[in-house]
Amino acid sequence: MSHDKTQAATRTRMAKTGEPYAAARRAVIGEHQAAEGQGPPVPHRNYLITLVSPGEGAGAGVAGAAVRDAASGKVVDRLPGRMDVYSAVAGSGGGRVFFLAMRYSPERTADSDPEAAGQIPPGGAVRVQLDDWGKIAGLSAVPGVPEPAHFGPIYLAASADGGRLAYPVRRDRVGAPATDAPPSQISIVAVATGERTVWQAESDGHIEDVSLSADGRRLAYSWHGLGEGNGIRVTDLPDTAAGGVVTTPSRLVIAEQNSLGNLGQAVISPDGARLYVTAARYGPGGQPVTRLAEVSVADGQVRRIVYERRGADLGNTIFGWGPLAIDSSDQHALISYSGNLGSIELSTGHFTELPMDENGAFDIAW
Repeated sequence: MSHDKTQAATRTRMAKTGEPYAAARRAVIGEHQAAEGQGPPVPHRNYLITLVSPGEGAGAGVAGAAVRDAASGKVVDRLPGRMDVYSAVAGSGGGRVFFLAMRYSPERTADSDPEAAGQIPPGGAVRVQLDDWGKIAGLSAVPGVPEPAHFGPIYLAASADGGRLAYPVRRDRVGAPATDAPPSQISIVAVATGERTVWQAESDGHIEDVSLSADGRRLAYSWHGLGEGNGIRVTDLPDTAAGGVVTTPSRLVIAEQNSLGNLGQAVISPDGARLYVTAARYGPGGQPVTRLAEVSVADGQVRRIVYERRGADLGNTIFGWGPLAIDSSDQHALISYSGNLGSIELSTGHFTELPMDENGAFDIAW
């Protein structure tokens, strides 16, 4: 039997018998290591995951979820699925555990990508375990995250220990936020038990770009609602999440109208004391400028500009910085822009481009 047929038979056996995905992956990993002559694991080697849409998003590359070496951007392994199977990704501390949110219901996933549907555990979110070479060592369902009825969450955050997930609750809505609509909510799930707590906002609004501090006790998000409280908001969560609904108040840290310019994405620092936020504006002479700023959570003051990029590419794509991620060591930022990835050393502002074959990633994590 050929190598390809052996892998196909393995996938079929897994789907029929429920054999753990990790067992099959270990066998494939062993073949890779034997073929490539890999030695012992490289100490402190880090990885990231990118999500790329099919069609124009994939460009000359491959759509789907890819594990990449954080130093080079090179693809190390790929997750099952090429047809927009996943809607969001979040990383935890250590660069070995990631979480993926499912974009569609199981039925729709099976229709669009039957092969992937047979390899992905059922549920609304998947825990991804990498080995020290960045290969996928296991996939498991996260309890407490329901399967999407229509569409899954498009924003996802995880605590550094991988014990807590947070995502905005999606509900069918038409038009802008309304005074007579129920308050918006964020689900907070204990990964080990599936116990779910709901944090409830003061009113109805759009919640985007959710991030958690390392201990999972401070939550930051972008808010677009009624009134003058729009912008980046922060709330403190209870020490323990015992289910039910919590309504701890949030505070506005960066207003929508501010000195930085048009806000992009904000991510809270691992210690919860600062926000890293991308912002774009026109500088002197109409020159576009995009910056990564560090802002104090305590008083909303800009502490420093970590990185600044001037000049306009075709179509002003300099304004096109997409997702932002901060590593758990608080040493590097990762951005997606103009079909590439960029790593920024937070202490020095040194920028390293990580080329990718795809046109761009709609979500990233490390």
